[in-house]
Amino acid sequence: MATTSSKNSTPVLVPTHVLDFMRGFAAVYVVVNHVRGNFFKGGARTIAEAVEPLGLYDYLSISLLQLTGLGTEFVILFFSVSGFAMAHSMKHTPSAAQFYLRRLVRIWPPYLVAIGLAALVCILYASFDPANSVSQRCTGRLCTAEGLFQMATYIKVATPITAQFWSLPYEVIFYMLCPLLLWRRSAIPAVWGVSAILSLIGVAFWGLGLNPSSSVLVNFAINAAFWFMSGVVAYHYIERVPALSVWAFAISAAVLMGLIFAVKTSYGAPNSISNLLMILFSILCIRNLPHALTSNPRWNWGFFSYSIYIYHVAFIYLIALILDQQFGIRAREIESYWAWMLCLPVVLAGCWGMYFLGEKQCNDLLRRMKRSPSEART
Repeated sequence: MATTSSKNSTPVLVPTHVLDFMRGFAAVYVVVNHVRGNFFKGGARTIAEAVEPLGLYDYLSISLLQLTGLGTEFVILFFSVSGFAMAHSMKHTPSAAQFYLRRLVRIWPPYLVAIGLAALVCILYASFDPANSVSQRCTGRLCTAEGLFQMATYIKVATPITAQFWSLPYEVIFYMLCPLLLWRRSAIPAVWGVSAILSLIGVAFWGLGLNPSSSVLVNFAINAAFWFMSGVVAYHYIERVPALSVWAFAISAAVLMGLIFAVKTSYGAPNSISNLLMILFSILCIRNLPHALTSNPRWNWGFFSYSIYIYHVAFIYLIALILDQQFGIRAREIESYWAWMLCLPVVLAGCWGMYFLGEKQCNDLLRRMKRSPSEART
């Protein structure tokens, strides 16, 4: 994948494996965030319920666990990378119809499989633990034809077992608008500018909070559009992002990440400032991540990052049900600082298996559909 700002400039190479690495890292980070949040009792409760004074080890462990608290911010990274990738895809797609067809093949069948998995987990909860709030909150959506239809069409996607689906309608809206917003490169800076103005208007009316409106369309206009369009602008002007040495990049990335943690901790929730800093972090990484790191397949799991994202919460709830029913271990009651990590490889292995059932089949079909072997996977 290469980008350039004019016919006479030298293209800046951004290999696909850089974007894949970022997707994979972000997806695994979100899994870590959700596994810790769904099994560990939490640092605040640990401190509040401590019978004896906590020691240095306790406070150090609790502090380290705070590093897993940026789940929403790493979804914003996903959005920025998606904007970058879609800008490339639009540049190499001859028609809007072909773009829509590829997006449909890429995202919808695995998503339907994810809904099916979530419905199965919901049925298990209803069968083995009907008094659980998970059963009561999910059956109306995952166990009825109307609910499944609304979920399949991205109208209403939120249940405890599909909590991560909140971001998917925003992706779909962006994909639907891509041929309109991204077809003319000369208009992209203006579109980005409008998205920035709408974000400022959103802050003025609703404050810094994430997605303050009950309307997905409003939230897209005042939040998500800016996140996606920032990635689009980065694609077309990536040569203007400083190319740093490894040490300069590491220091800059660490400073940005420290600021993100500080802002979120101070505000107490995801917010416009921490999200803006995450966009800057994302663009810096796209330009400067060492290729020796991103090209190594041992830790580049971007090839099944979509599967990691859409399947992992169902596996978390399935594990929670098994632990409760078989061992009497209830979710969010594990007191050990690190025992919850034992669930991570199980969740990731489950997502990897589901990848072969859904996402891989779609990717193989897309490769057969492509007319030119030079096109990058997006």
